[in-house]
Amino acid sequence: MALELKRKTKDGFTLIDSLIGLTIISLFSLFYIGITHQMNDQIDQSQKTLKVERKHYEDLLRNE
Repeated sequence: MALELKRKTKDGFTLIDSLIGLTIISLFSLFYIGITHQMNDQIDQSQKTLKVERKHYEDLLRNE
């Protein structure tokens, strides 16, 4: 009887430990994906700004 309870407790601990591990991995994966997406959006916005400023500067040079 005591061995049976220990086995069930060990299996329960293994299950909980696995769920905690999967939760941590999932949260960090979502965090990484979110940060990567945000950085890509910021890079895209910077590139658009650079193109607009470059065109404006080139137009100024042509008009001189």
